Amino acid sequence: MNVSNAVERAGQAAPQLAAASGELRRTMLHACADALVPAGDEIVATAMAETGLAEARLRGELARTADQFRQYGDHAAKPWRRVSAGAAMGGADVVTVPVPVGPVAVFAASNFPLAFGVTGTDTASALAAGCPVVVKAHPAQPRTAELLGELLSRALPDGAFSLVAGGPAVSLELVRAPGIRAVGFTGSLQGGRALMDAAASRPDPIPVYAEMGSLNPVLVLPGAAGQATVSALAAAVTGSAGQLCTKPGLVLTASAGFADELAAAVAALPVHRMLTPGMAEAHQRWQATASAAHRVVAGAGEPAPFAVVVDAADLVGELLAEHFGPSLVIAVGEPGEVLGRLEGSLTASVYAGDGDRDAARALLPTLLASAGRIIWNGVPTGVAVCDAMHHGGPWPATSASWSTSVGTEAIERFRRPVALQGLPADLLP
Repeated sequence: MNVSNAVERAGQAAPQLAAASGELRRTMLHACADALVPAGDEIVATAMAETGLAEARLRGELARTADQFRQYGDHAAKPWRRVSAGAAMGGADVVTVPVPVGPVAVFAASNFPLAFGVTGTDTASALAAGCPVVVKAHPAQPRTAELLGELLSRALPDGAFSLVAGGPAVSLELVRAPGIRAVGFTGSLQGGRALMDAAASRPDPIPVYAEMGSLNPVLVLPGAAGQATVSALAAAVTGSAGQLCTKPGLVLTASAGFADELAAAVAALPVHRMLTPGMAEAHQRWQATASAAHRVVAGAGEPAPFAVVVDAADLVGELLAEHFGPSLVIAVGEPGEVLGRLEGSLTASVYAGDGDRDAARALLPTLLASAGRIIWNGVPTGVAVCDAMHHGGPWPATSASWSTSVGTEAIERFRRPVALQGLPADLLP
């Protein structure tokens, strides 16, 4: 389907979807989950062939995706309004209600083909808000996108979901389409910035909720510099071939011995192929660049897992950039000397023992200023889909640090509050 037809269908469906009760939206989103589960074998096989991701990983992702639809649907059914009785002039009540923004453009991500793809959190949260969606398929996964799109199209009302495909020109056309009222995106900083610029240049600018690059620093304090921490971090760096937005990209430690142990553990773990040849080539280029200037501990295979070990004072340039793939920068030095120089991230993690509480307390204000989620004695990979989750962060992690793309608060991106002052009770939505 072309962009103009898809956006036209979404515009026609928008009033009906906006007027639907919360119970009807819950039924609609549960129907999406119910459509995915029976097709699980076909979905997983198709996604495996296109992505190289492991079967266990994709089956877990499918379960999360279905649960996400159900959870967002249940949340949509809950009444949401704020009431200030007699607060306005003349003693009128003020009642605030949520109103869907209208058709939403969603850009499927490559690294989570189900949970952040066509059937991902942006799609589910927009539908829960009462907005039709037009999803742009990721070009690396056309068969997966088509299969998921067919399943959703059969489960949803006409016009509530449409799928388009193509390259950068199609992406920009979709964002510039007059009927689109908001954008959800997960991908690169370059791609997100291009969509933001296109949205801002419209005669009527629209918001772009973009999740982009993230270094996800990890601080390992002396009391936690043991083998358990080494194993947990090495697995988080190499899992899914290091292609997660929450992959630890930088570990800060004062212990040179811990740095050596972690580097060796990363290099020793096996990894599967990367999502696309372009991503694999970028990983190889980063390995070559890092090896020419720093100490690199690398494993075998393509892609080869590797760690770059440097002094904290040398952290500049590409050492502070996100690198997709099974790689890690380990900096030896005092964490406090580095944190203030880091850009915004989705996450920041602290590994600490009981004797490290005072040190952690001193570092916490800087972490709060630079990340959207702080993890204590745990890896940042694995994002719980729950009411309290915040999957966002300061620039360049996201374009809107106050918003989240995971958890029920993600729905709020696609509806706006309207205050109704003095309306008779029988007219209130």
